[in-house]
Amino acid sequence: MWSEYFSGKTVIVGGGSTGIGAAAVAGFAHAGANVVVADVADEIGAALAQSLNDEGHHVTYRHCDVSREEDVDGVFSWVEGTFGALDVVYANAGIEWTKDVRHTSLQEWRHVLDVNLTGTFLITRAAMITMCDRKAGSIVVTSSPHALATVPDAGAYAASKGGVHALVRSLSLEGAPYGVRVNGIVPGTIDTPMVRREAQAAADPERQLELMAATHPLNRLGKPSEVANLALFLASPLADFMTGSLVSVDGGLMAGLPSGPPLSYNN
Repeated sequence: MWSEYFSGKTVIVGGGSTGIGAAAVAGFAHAGANVVVADVADEIGAALAQSLNDEGHHVTYRHCDVSREEDVDGVFSWVEGTFGALDVVYANAGIEWTKDVRHTSLQEWRHVLDVNLTGTFLITRAAMITMCDRKAGSIVVTSSPHALATVPDAGAYAASKGGVHALVRSLSLEGAPYGVRVNGIVPGTIDTPMVRREAQAAADPERQLELMAATHPLNRLGKPSEVANLALFLASPLADFMTGSLVSVDGGLMAGLPSGPPLSYNN
């Protein structure tokens, strides 16, 4: 299905080595795109690229710390010099943070915002420059439900994702006159290495994963591929009239108020 839209196109996936990013890399690669994985997890990212290339796809790994302007600009320059036109950028890189604001140092605060917000700014800015010049392109950004509703020990993370939400809307207005679309994805709790690291901090990690799943009306964790599918849709011509949207793929997480266990109904 997706090859109709992405065969021969060029795609950059920031934070593409693991989890949602890796699933998106695989999705775009299977659709025939030239995919560039931009990440700091060099060994994992290179192995992902090699495994997909062994299947006959076209994937390249490039080291990129999205919080470093020179890294981001270097990847974009390499991509343009190698492939020419850039069609899709998926800004997915991010880090988790679990600590209340009272105990978060300024250095820790800056690190979270540097990766999650400034990193998104740098990679989307580079994408906007080349795409607006060409008057074509699609940018997709991973945000979070924490931009809208959060928990007591996620102040820095929630602030960073609130900024990402606002940035998506602003970029969509900037890009619209040039035919460049910008949309965001708001995933629920997805079964990724990041989420499993969070669960490991609990006394009973498996029970913690069950509790995470139970917060979703569908009563399970999401799969990385389910978020990747939305990224491909938003990046494709099927979503040509969508820009400035922040689309949830969250198992119903944000649909209801916290009201305790669901009632049982007889049909």
